[in-house]
Amino acid sequence: MNVRDLLAIPILADAKVVAGASGLARNVQSVNMMDAPDIIDFLKPNELLVTTGYGLKDRPGALVDLVRQMAQKGCAGLGIKIRRFLPETPPEMVRAADEWALPIIELPYQPSLGEIVNQTINFILEKRAEELRYALDIHRSFTTLVFRGRGVGAVVENLGALLGCPVQLLDPGFRVIAASPGHGKLDPRCRDALLTHLRSLNGSIPDMTAFSLLESTNPPMTFTLFPVRTHRQQNGFLVVYGCPFESGVYPRLAVEQAVNVMAFDLLKRQAVEENTRRMKNEFFTDFLSGDIGSRREIINLGKLYGLRENQPYVCAVCRIDDRLEEQVGGLEERRRRLRDAVYDRLETALEEVTSGGVLFTRGESFVLLRPAKEYGVREEHEMAAWLRSVQEEIARWVGVSVSFGLSPCIRHFYELPRAYREGESALHMGYRSGRRRFIQPYRAKELADLFRWIPREDLIQFYENSLNDLAHPADKEKLDLLHTLSVYLDNNCQIAETAKQLYVHRNTVVYRLDKCKELIGRDLKEPDVTLRLRVALLIRGLMYGKEAEGVPGNHG
Repeated sequence: MNVRDLLAIPILADAKVVAGASGLARNVQSVNMMDAPDIIDFLKPNELLVTTGYGLKDRPGALVDLVRQMAQKGCAGLGIKIRRFLPETPPEMVRAADEWALPIIELPYQPSLGEIVNQTINFILEKRAEELRYALDIHRSFTTLVFRGRGVGAVVENLGALLGCPVQLLDPGFRVIAASPGHGKLDPRCRDALLTHLRSLNGSIPDMTAFSLLESTNPPMTFTLFPVRTHRQQNGFLVVYGCPFESGVYPRLAVEQAVNVMAFDLLKRQAVEENTRRMKNEFFTDFLSGDIGSRREIINLGKLYGLRENQPYVCAVCRIDDRLEEQVGGLEERRRRLRDAVYDRLETALEEVTSGGVLFTRGESFVLLRPAKEYGVREEHEMAAWLRSVQEEIARWVGVSVSFGLSPCIRHFYELPRAYREGESALHMGYRSGRRRFIQPYRAKELADLFRWIPREDLIQFYENSLNDLAHPADKEKLDLLHTLSVYLDNNCQIAETAKQLYVHRNTVVYRLDKCKELIGRDLKEPDVTLRLRVALLIRGLMYGKEAEGVPGNHG
């Protein structure tokens, strides 16, 4: 209830707003009557003060200060009984009220201030009781829909009809869970605006009722976002398009009750999804460890989680590049939220590109199985191209960098344990080279397998002869040089791309490569030299695994 609503009651029919009319929308929760000189110390936010001005009648400057202090404190307005102790509202007070948008209301000589306070308080209490009855009725209506099994979809549909505008319920990844008829897709402009705003909040939505955004499009698009939470956990968002809240408090009350009911239903849904995810991951763990007896049992259990027999798949193993302890300050809840956000984006990406994709988790890894149209190398190339777009989406929506190890295509899903090991191996190989936000195929490992047929001493000799003074870096400078050389070769000798991945200036890369050339004693631009160095660095990962982990940026 605001000041404008309060002025409509009969006892204030002869009252006149003489200043601060732009603040008539200020909320009013109570009315106070006081004439003490230190009156401001006793006032509360959203409180309307009525006074004769007796305590300040000989101090015009104090009246101006009172207006300013009331505005800063969030008071609703000031009602003054004129012609008792103040012949008129002082001009300087009017100017201050206009500046601070604090309504000043001249009250008639009759009735008394006591009568005004009593009747206005009664009116406020009646309005609150009426709003409470409305909220209870709406809550009962929405709860009945859920208890009858119609779910949040029916709540959203009824809320849209009640507000007379489109309504959507989104999950934390901005996928549409439910929508009013005809609005089953999220407007891309709305999606971008929501993402921009949420990022400005550093991923942590404050405890607010709602906030509005205005997209500078033609025509302008206005919408209001209501966070849907359960036990302080972000479970989704309710998006209301248009401006239904300008018509009064009832639309907001309807939304608040809908959000409460939705949170309850989403909590139940989340519990079911978490249980399903846990069982799916337990199946995956048992599958990898060989604890499931027969192939037929594997196939039957796999069907429960969307895996299809005789269906080729491409497997990718994903991890967040940055250690989560460093990324989010070691807070367990925030770490979990970040991993859940990555999981949601991966799940959404699988759903958008194909039906039949399956996502598992194991430790810090996410394991994606994407159905292939046919068994072959071409499917792996398509998977790699798709994973690049997934990396961009996760960086954009979650704000973290992820990398993928990609296994060769498998003919049947019961070959998944081998594909997982190959994906993990490819992922570690990428990290050993000091890269981040990469897609590493397993195929590079095949050359490493051939090296195992060569005597170890011959490999060490080749490695040392190839890298010379960089073969066994003993200080940070040489480690940096070796790391730069590795990234340079991985990027097909592209200096600009190397500088980008290392987060250094191009000239720094050129300087380091010149130092490498000097220490190695070979021209790094020669094709046979670059091939020799690639092989030597691969041998380094095989023969000096522990030492190789000292390369800056290594995660292996």
